[in-house]
Amino acid sequence: MNSGRTAKSLLAIWSVALVLFFFTALAAAGSKPSGGGGGGHPSGGGGGSHPSGGGGSHPAGGGGSRPGGGAQGQSRGPGGAQGQSRGPGGQAGNRAGSQAGNRGGAGQNGMNRGGQNQGGNRGGAMGNNNRGGQQAGNRGGAAGNNNRGGAAGNNRGGNQAGNRAGAAGNRGGAAGNNRGGQQAGNRGGAGGHQAAGNRAPKGGQNRVTRSGNHVQTRANGSVRSVRGHVNGHNVSVNRGAHGGRRVVSEHNGRRTVAYGRHGGYSQRAFYRHGGHEYYQRTYWRGGRAYAYGYRGYYYGGYPYYGYAPAYYWGPAYYGWAYNPWPAPVYYGWGWGGAPWYGYYGAYWNPYPVYPSAAFWLTDFFIGAALQAAYADQAAAAEENGQVLPPTFNQASSDVIASLSTSDPLVAANLASIYKPGALLLAGGAASSSSPALTKEIKDGISEEIKGQIAAEKTAAANKDKESADSGPPAALDPNIRYFVVANEEDLTDSDGNECSLTGGDVVYRTGDTPDDDHMVDTQVKASRKDECAVGATVAISTDDLMDMYNGMRQSMSDGMKEMAAKNGKNGLPKAPDTTTTGGEIPAPTPDSNVQDDLKQAQSDGDAAEADAKQPN
Repeated sequence: MNSGRTAKSLLAIWSVALVLFFFTALAAAGSKPSGGGGGGHPSGGGGGSHPSGGGGSHPAGGGGSRPGGGAQGQSRGPGGAQGQSRGPGGQAGNRAGSQAGNRGGAGQNGMNRGGQNQGGNRGGAMGNNNRGGQQAGNRGGAAGNNNRGGAAGNNRGGNQAGNRAGAAGNRGGAAGNNRGGQQAGNRGGAGGHQAAGNRAPKGGQNRVTRSGNHVQTRANGSVRSVRGHVNGHNVSVNRGAHGGRRVVSEHNGRRTVAYGRHGGYSQRAFYRHGGHEYYQRTYWRGGRAYAYGYRGYYYGGYPYYGYAPAYYWGPAYYGWAYNPWPAPVYYGWGWGGAPWYGYYGAYWNPYPVYPSAAFWLTDFFIGAALQAAYADQAAAAEENGQVLPPTFNQASSDVIASLSTSDPLVAANLASIYKPGALLLAGGAASSSSPALTKEIKDGISEEIKGQIAAEKTAAANKDKESADSGPPAALDPNIRYFVVANEEDLTDSDGNECSLTGGDVVYRTGDTPDDDHMVDTQVKASRKDECAVGATVAISTDDLMDMYNGMRQSMSDGMKEMAAKNGKNGLPKAPDTTTTGGEIPAPTPDSNVQDDLKQAQSDGDAAEADAKQPN
């Protein structure tokens, strides 16, 4: 009797033990979260959990998965150590299982939803046509943790840098034709125009400083971008391949953008009218301050700033500027003795005659952009301790032509006379007799300026009517494709090569929808020697495209004013009534402290770069 009771007690104890063992094993095989270094959701170990700890990712951690994922897992959700699983898993591509390709069981082979080696599974490790295969250009790359593309192909997310939820929150990969950089200035850090704002070049590396700032370096170890916080300000710095620097500093609602040490602008809230917010930018360039106003509005949940005129012309003057003139006119610009004009002689030539104001305004616009670019290069040469390019008077055009040469042999001979930095090689290709900025490109720009004349005439006629913002901003307007570069752009082409564009270069927007970093593809139409190649595809931020458009509108306004002042002179036909009326905003007055703002931004940039050089 006692022995029977003892046997029953032992049986009960073993039953409980077996049940506990079974549930313990089941929990170990398919539990949520996974343990150790696998980086589950949330993770207990070191692998890229959601939210992250150290990588500055968006929003994942070191592994860059979207979200969660393990150390090398291409999972769409929290996964195991190496699993391409759609849900919590172990090593294989299962939805829940430990090693087998089943939805929850223990078997290995079968036509399961997440089998390990079977083709056509939802997340197999090596299978073809998977949702997260290794090299097939699928939505999960080889080591890129739930990136949108594979390891080295032309995918939208690659293996180390710039994934959609990776270490730097960008959209593309390290070596492929991917759409985002590692930390190259995507929106999400210090206020707009951050860092490079484009794809990462080959060999780039990311790290985080002790103070928490994010740094991207080139393959040669030089700092390309820094973003983070300095002196209580949101700061981003981009250092171009040729040494040019752009600093963005934001504090107390004011944004300051400094280009090198020679200019930039300070932006602040300015005016509110008709339900619209307007912002003023005070620019400092060429030793003087001037101000323009911009309407702020949202499109697709993202802020844009478009030029707002302070005055309008009458309808007759707009009609005169829009329509063809009675006959083409010859116009002498008087640029022949200017150093910048000789320097860019192989790149651009003015039209020989002007059939309408739009063509004249095109040359006015491009000429102003090239003058500004030349001045920027001169200032940069001075900053680098070089001698400024020599300046000559009107009678010295022959000397200018000899110094502004595209022939390196001539430049080498002249280098014996002038110190390094005094000579500027002309940017046009020496092998072609036609300018790089062709008539076809200029005609495209002229057509867009003509469209802006018509749009401004319509706005003037309706200035007293309240209107809601509708349609895409100019950076995405299907009728606006050509953009003339305003300031140096540090870019990466679709092959992963870093390149630059400078003022006066021309791109043609080919993309219509911004990516998550608010960048769209463009094709280089005109550039100079040692810059992004003509025909190359480069992604440019919509912020910078808006700046280029705003530059065109501002130049158009200045050009219309110039034509009105020279009414019937220097070959221009006589215009009708050139009186003006109030515009969309009152004329802004330049802020007197713009130089102080720019100096502070430069100081912030210096501190950020100094922090980037500190060992971790």
